[in-house]
Formats: sequence, C-alpha cells, structure tokens
Amino acid sequence: MATATHGVRMQYNYTKDIAGSATTVSKTSPQWLRLSRSGDTLTGYESADGHSWTKIGVATLSGLPASVPVGLFVASPDHDATTEEVVGTSTEGSPSMATASFDDVSLQGSASGGWQGTQIGYSASDSPNTFTQSGGTFAVTGSGDIGPMASSGGDNNTVSGSLIGAFVGLMAMVVIGALFITSEYRRGLIRTTLTASPRRGRVLAAKAVVLACVVFALGLAASACTMWFVDRLRRHNGTYISPASALTEIRVLVGTAAVLAIAAVLALAIGTIVRRSATAVAAAIALIVLPYILGVSSIGALQWMLRVTPAAGFAVQQTLHQYPQVDGVYIASAGYYPLSPWEGFGVLLAWTALALGLAFVLLRKRDA
Repeated sequence: MATATHGVRMQYNYTKDIAGSATTVSKTSPQWLRLSRSGDTLTGYESADGHSWTKIGVATLSGLPASVPVGLFVASPDHDATTEEVVGTSTEGSPSMATASFDDVSLQGSASGGWQGTQIGYSASDSPNTFTQSGGTFAVTGSGDIGPMASSGGDNNTVSGSLIGAFVGLMAMVVIGALFITSEYRRGLIRTTLTASPRRGRVLAAKAVVLACVVFALGLAASACTMWFVDRLRRHNGTYISPASALTEIRVLVGTAAVLAIAAVLALAIGTIVRRSATAVAAAIALIVLPYILGVSSIGALQWMLRVTPAAGFAVQQTLHQYPQVDGVYIASAGYYPLSPWEGFGVLLAWTALALGLAFVLLRKRDA
C-alpha cells in the first residue's frame, strides 16, 4: 500500500508490517506497486518509474489455494474530534472517505473472472465504497483502516479473549496464596513449622516454589482446555478471531498460567508480611485486581496503572499489534497494553521479588 504520511508499506495477517520507501504519493508524484506470487510465497515491490523495481518484503502464507482473489483497495481512517471538558474529554467521530486513481493496472499469468466492488471487513452504513473502471484505469473510493479495529470488537476478537475467565481465577489464586501462610499464623501452626525447620528463609522459599508449581500446572491445564473449547465455540458461532501464530498462542497459554502462579506467590509474600488473611487478600487485590479494572476501563491517565503495578503482568496475553499507520483508541479493553508482553510480566516479577525480599527479612526478625 501507499500511505499519505507513512510511505509505502507491506502488511499481512495483521502480524507483519514491512516499511518500504518514505515516498509521499500524489498526483504529481505517483508510485508503482507490484505483487508477485510463487506457490505460497508473495513478494512485494515498488518503483518510482515502473521500470526499476525494489523489493519491499516477502510473505509466506501456508495453505494458500491455487486460485485467490486479487484487487485494489482504498482506506481512510475515521475522523475524530476530541473536546476538553471540565471532567475530562469527549470524542466524536465519523467515517471519512478517500478516492484514489489507479492506472497501468495489469495482470500477468492465468486469471479468470472480472473486476467487482467488494466491501472488506467492517462496513459503515453511511460510507458507500465504490469503483469505476475505464480500460486499465480505476477510480476507487473507500473508508476504514487497514488492521484490526482498535476500539471496536475489543479483546473478544483475539485468542486471549477465550481466557477472560482467567481474571476470576486470579482472584481465587490470590486468596489461596494468602491463606497458604496466614492460616498457619491464625492457628499457631507457624511455630511448629519453624521448629521443624528453623531456617526460615528456606521455609518461605519452599512454600513459594510449591505454590507456584501447583498453581502453574492447574492454570496451564485450565487455560488450555478453556481456550480449545471456547475458541471452537466462538468460531462455530461465526465470531471473527484475529489471527495469531502458534508461538503467540503458546505464549498466551503459558503466560496466563505464569501470571496466576506469580500472583499467588505475591499474595503469599504479602500474607507473610501482614500475617492476617483478610488484610493480605485485600492488599493483594488492591495491588493487582483494582489497578487492572481501573486501567482497562480508562482511556486517559489511569492507563499508567498497567505500566507500574503488578496488573501489568496481564500484558502477557496481548496478541494484537499497534500499527503506526492505523488510527485508533489503543486501550487494554480492546486488546492493547501499554507494555510489551514480557515487559509487563517483568513488572509483575519485580513486585513479587520485592515483596518476597521484605517477607524474608520480616520472617527472620519477628517472633512467630
């Protein structure tokens, strides 16, 4: 594609975005584009004169059928107007439209059928997309963005949308993690434990390892079963799910189980610090659950909570990409997080390590 301010680009599967030249295309400065196919491999080229071609990128689409549609497209992002108000901001928008002229359009190789106008993806009822043809010249009118809709459909249209129940599971694991240590304090059994194993740091480490392994195993099994069942059900009901690679799906599954496990260990550390079940559970929820709810439901300032609080760990479920040439409201409720998956998980790990360190110090200094 040729864009107004981001040059020539080649995209495929909503996962790859390869930049070509930074040329600004206009009537006085046109650009030639060419797409060639060999089996499952498609190669994109660009040219300033239609004679000397530069390769932009290569896409391999496994299982591509022998015959596929090919065509021209035009997109134009929605027009948004944001107004500052006393209590915040309000945004109003409407679809915009653009018309582009294509000439010297040609096909090489075998081709059948004729050109026809087709709406691809989301259709705005007040944005009729049309085309006219005169010989090898086309005038195409279109609207919309190229990429997943950043503010419509939400995280329900991603593979991680099948794991929405993990949030409820996390609250349960937080309670279990806190009770794993506070129940001993409440019943006085902590004295027996520390008498049997005087090395208190080893006791805390053993509890953390056992808790993390059990929760991780349960979380991974539950996530895998849930994703398989819910994903099949959504596809059967006609729900469009943004494509993701096998490695991405594995990262979502393993990452979700890891978030549950680390959150449980964080609750264990908090329980060791405060030594009271209700206080430990409330503190853990205030650190993980509350920031997540506020960050996901906010478009403005509260998004920072998904950067600096343990709730950042949920970024490991992120599968969508934020394209620089796609305008949209990139918020967590739509499947976009301010940190990358592993950066967000690292924030959760940092909080847990800090809490475990403090718990270790207090456990050694205080009486049982």
